Amino acid sequence: MTNRYAVLGSPITHSKSPTIHNAAFKFLGLACEYGSFEVANRLGQFLATQPIEFVGYSVTMPLKEQALNLAERVDSIAIASQAANTLIRTESGWDAYNTDVLGIQMALSTKKFKSVSVLGTGATARSAIVAMQELGKSVSVWGRNSAAIKQLTAEYEIDFEPLLHKAVKADLVISTLPPHGLDEHLVTLLAKPNGLLLDVAYDPWPSKAAELWGLENTVSGLEMLIWQAVGQQRLFAGNDLSEPLSGEKELVLAIRSALDMAK
Repeated sequence: MTNRYAVLGSPITHSKSPTIHNAAFKFLGLACEYGSFEVANRLGQFLATQPIEFVGYSVTMPLKEQALNLAERVDSIAIASQAANTLIRTESGWDAYNTDVLGIQMALSTKKFKSVSVLGTGATARSAIVAMQELGKSVSVWGRNSAAIKQLTAEYEIDFEPLLHKAVKADLVISTLPPHGLDEHLVTLLAKPNGLLLDVAYDPWPSKAAELWGLENTVSGLEMLIWQAVGQQRLFAGNDLSEPLSGEKELVLAIRSALDMAK
């Protein structure tokens, strides 16, 4: 039986996950298949209709909370972030994991910063907060959803910065907003930010935010995407999330090459 995998979410046609994971399987010499399915809701019903050959899924918006809730077992990082982006089939059901936290940390692993401002209040914002708190960073959050802001600040014991032009003064700004989601707010900034930016939205690239910060001061969300996928490959292989694969540096190079060829 060929092990099959797929990314689930909506919209999904733009996803680079099939390119990334199929390149990874090829590099690792595994006869596995990875595809995609448009799933906007009722994740549990969808999973129940799929053949047993599907042994793992990547889960993107808007399904990360549903993935968490339907799993039989959930890892501690997914619990902390209240979002799961990976499902692994087991004899008893599904195990849920969050590799976005690893992806964010690895994307920023060569950067130096102390204070962090997270823009947004959704599932990826939660992962960003957890990722930075695990590194011992000082974190604040900016967003427009007052109910979500209240919950985030209480749950993670962080500050809310209501003014974007002050929020972007942090050493590192992590924008978890969807593509173009930050564009309309950039006009409120009083000056070009001096710190770093991780813009999770990588398509189109460069984003208006990346152009404002300057590409030399910006980390593309594609870096996060690559490393969260490497985390998923660790899980697909039966490793712990913290256990690197053999030849992982070369694996990342193979993934980057595949993405370049797919442009």
